[in-house]
Amino acid sequence: MGLLLQVGLLWLMYPQVRSLKACPSPRLDRLRLHRPLLIKVLLVTLALLTAFALGLPLAESVFLAAAILLITRRIKPHRVLYAVDWSLLVMFSGLFILTRCVQSLRLLDQWAVWVKHPVGLLGITAILSNLISNVPAVLLLQSFIPQDAEQAWLLLAAGSTLAGNLTLFGSVANLITVEAAASAGKSFSFFDHLRFGVPLTLMTLGVTYVWIVL
Repeated sequence: MGLLLQVGLLWLMYPQVRSLKACPSPRLDRLRLHRPLLIKVLLVTLALLTAFALGLPLAESVFLAAAILLITRRIKPHRVLYAVDWSLLVMFSGLFILTRCVQSLRLLDQWAVWVKHPVGLLGITAILSNLISNVPAVLLLQSFIPQDAEQAWLLLAAGSTLAGNLTLFGSVANLITVEAAASAGKSFSFFDHLRFGVPLTLMTLGVTYVWIVL
């Protein structure tokens, strides 16, 4: 539903999109497919998804899958490290440090009353997600939600994901996309994104509330 709303809004707000056609990058023709590596990654991914389905510990499963790929790699480490976006990693690490500080100082305790109500939970999730990004926002709010409150957990998961569309800071994925676009010679501002993000976020959060609460 959210994807349909996004495509529809994009179609309405940006008429030039209607005439665009898919244009494969010439770089794709020059790329060499490493079939053994592809097969290995697919098998490890399948094993990881199976572990998730069986209810095995998430962190240990992910670490084991990553370790298998790292140990059996044939690509030189410096090639992998060169491709890492270190600035984003440092920023994301800083967000988690900030999150822990806020938890330790109990700065959000007064919000506990609002989180008990569906509208309040969605609103606070949307605000926090666009101040400190959606993943740290979830880490902050999870302590206010009882373990057996299924509806609240669904609202938190959906709200933090969809609120990430509001501004560029709502999700690290937005920043990655902006950097990738800039490297390709395309740029758009914070307000360009906001113009599209506000109506999209309001619509998708509205659908979320109706779907989960009503």
